Amino acid sequence: MKKHLNRFLLIGLSFLTLTQCKNASKESHQVATHQALAIAPALAHQIPKKTVKTYPMLDSLVTLTIAGYKVDIRTPQKDSSETLASGAVEGNIIVLPGWNFSKEDWCNKSALCKKALGKKYRLILPEMSKSVYSAKFYPQTRKDWQKYPDLNWVVQQMIPTLQKEYGILLEGQKNFLLGLSTGARGVVAIGMAAPKVFSAGAALSGDYDPPKMPTDRLMIGYLGAYQQYPARWKTGPENLVYHAKKLTMGLYLGHGKQDRIVPFNQSLLLYNALKKANPDMILKNNWVNAGHNYQYWNAEVDNMLRFFDDFLRG
Repeated sequence: MKKHLNRFLLIGLSFLTLTQCKNASKESHQVATHQALAIAPALAHQIPKKTVKTYPMLDSLVTLTIAGYKVDIRTPQKDSSETLASGAVEGNIIVLPGWNFSKEDWCNKSALCKKALGKKYRLILPEMSKSVYSAKFYPQTRKDWQKYPDLNWVVQQMIPTLQKEYGILLEGQKNFLLGLSTGARGVVAIGMAAPKVFSAGAALSGDYDPPKMPTDRLMIGYLGAYQQYPARWKTGPENLVYHAKKLTMGLYLGHGKQDRIVPFNQSLLLYNALKKANPDMILKNNWVNAGHNYQYWNAEVDNMLRFFDDFLRG
């Protein structure tokens, strides 16, 4: 009898232990699941509302902070058959975004970065935010806009820092500028301010002649009203058409004739002024039936890179 009783007690203890293990496992699984759900993003965040085309990078990315502003440096990625020794990078391109666009916009919304890196161009992408590349801030410049980088930051801070500390954008290298909208304005302004550094630039959908757009809110925000400061608008450093003679690098100008944000006439005015002021400069234009959007800007990528390629061989 005692032998049978011991057997029953042993079976009972085994069953109790098994039950406790199952319960513990179940509780553990519930806790783990709860934690995972707490960490996971909401379903609405997991499923985008509409598909956005992205362009995977082929590069090594470094983000620097220069005098308070972020700058991405994207360098062509080496493969098994080559090294990033001196000479592996064919040229440098400063890539300028539009008004309040992020420094990643060109890479995320067009094929520019993928194609340029594939051609061995190093890309420099500064965070310009709401900059119009003004030569200076005026008493009438909006205070909340004075926190953004201007032309002086590019020419006196970013370029010298990259030259001295990283050996990038040296005068002996093949250096280029590329931008859209206000970034196109930046291409011309920087090219004028640092003529020895850059071989050529490409500017799309830009504005260059402020008096022809007297109600433009960006220029008003930086320069003050046109009616109050007409000389500043007409002959000041912000009028790039008036100072066309200062631009000597090669330039590719593109603009959509259906642009409702920046009139096509802005690029045409600059083109005519440059031809008159510098008849020997390398100047190419492309006027197409397009608007002010990445569908057009992406369509210009191959044209701009081919324009730069000619300077690599020159």
